[in-house]
Amino acid sequence: MKNNLVKKQFDARSSEFSRSASWVTDPALLAAHRRAVKGLLPAKGRMLEACCGTGELTGALKRPGLEAHGFDISSGMLRQAARHITYLKHGDAHKMPYADGFFDVVVMRQAMQFLKPSVFLKEAARVLKPGGTLLLSHHVPRSRAEQARLLVIYRLIQPAGVFKDPSKLYLGRDLRAHIARSGLRLKRAISHFSTESITALLKCYPNLPEEQKTAIFKAYLKAGSPGRKAGGIAIKKGELLAVWKWIIFAAQKPA
Repeated sequence: MKNNLVKKQFDARSSEFSRSASWVTDPALLAAHRRAVKGLLPAKGRMLEACCGTGELTGALKRPGLEAHGFDISSGMLRQAARHITYLKHGDAHKMPYADGFFDVVVMRQAMQFLKPSVFLKEAARVLKPGGTLLLSHHVPRSRAEQARLLVIYRLIQPAGVFKDPSKLYLGRDLRAHIARSGLRLKRAISHFSTESITALLKCYPNLPEEQKTAIFKAYLKAGSPGRKAGGIAIKKGELLAVWKWIIFAAQKPA
């Protein structure tokens, strides 16, 4: 049932998704991904973007010699991703529709909250060749206090059940621990900060009731002075802004 709700949400958002939030196409954030994987991409091979959305990350990383593949649970997102990705499949990240050792690189951005980390990482390791690279990035809270505030907000944004378990709102150390348990070897971790317009982001949720959008705004502004300063929360020119922390991990499958 949760997968159906997530699929419905992203199908509805797909046509505007790449314009819905700064992080999706932010040149500085995409450049940070390139730095994280520098020296770890082969000259030739296959790259998979798991939960690819509109494929903007592949667009930033692909180059001649790298064959671009992608899959997503949302058909709407796959239609948009065709601008960047040649080979597309509809699928679930818990059971990837690819053979063992098929890819040289697997990348995924901002999707772990919808997944069981141990299952996804096991699948990512399975489809990677020995010595292959996983690039995994996520927006993370900077502290337990910010995690508690964001949990209230994300439970209002996402379909029921996604954040029922508070641990799904991962801290950076949580993701690092999941990678370590998967058997993949962490090579690099890069932090990056992006300024996001929450006002613009919420316009891209056509199925979200207005009362929930109002509650989300209030939850951001209730952070108090220390919380607002720590989270970069401000209203400028009528827009509600927040600064998001990202961590980008690069890990390798043992050869």
